[in-house]
Amino acid sequence: MLSNEPTQNKLADMNLNPHTVERLCHQHKSLKCYIDDLPPEAIYTRLSSDKFSIHETISYLTRYHHIFLSRLVKMMEEVNPFFEVYKPDADSEFHFTCAKSTGTLLHELYRLRSDIIAKIESLPDENFSRVGTHSVLGKMNITQWIEFFLLHESNQLFRIFKLAGSFWSAELGQQSNIIYLPRLADYIDELAV
Repeated sequence: MLSNEPTQNKLADMNLNPHTVERLCHQHKSLKCYIDDLPPEAIYTRLSSDKFSIHETISYLTRYHHIFLSRLVKMMEEVNPFFEVYKPDADSEFHFTCAKSTGTLLHELYRLRSDIIAKIESLPDENFSRVGTHSVLGKMNITQWIEFFLLHESNQLFRIFKLAGSFWSAELGQQSNIIYLPRLADYIDELAV
């Protein structure tokens, strides 16, 4: 597999903070280590009937990569486009995405991340000042949208981490070598509110 170093170097030469570049290139890869040792029932079963399962959260992350890429394209084509908060329940494509296997979703997520990085790399420097307005967060330039995308993703990764911990806690009880992480009280949406 090729190193991401040339990509990271190219992105670092742009208007992005080196820490943002690092997260953009690698943050999503932590997902696999959170779920590697989980049995299928831990991935596909909702621990609470009104909260997403790990699989559904991965579906959400995958679908959100599509949403973010389309937002980037729209910001390049239009002057200050307006974006509503993404709600998966109102997105018919989300339900199609959920029907895929977790392995298929992980491959798709990695491919989409490469597409996002390629899109960002192809942007002329002056395009980083282009803006789009989020219905809650307001007007943001491309750099701020990238940061929002990464913060949103890290929140979903944390949710998956907690769900995995909750599964093991429920299965094994509280033993000295198990980290107990309580279940989330509320569904975490795009804004983590």
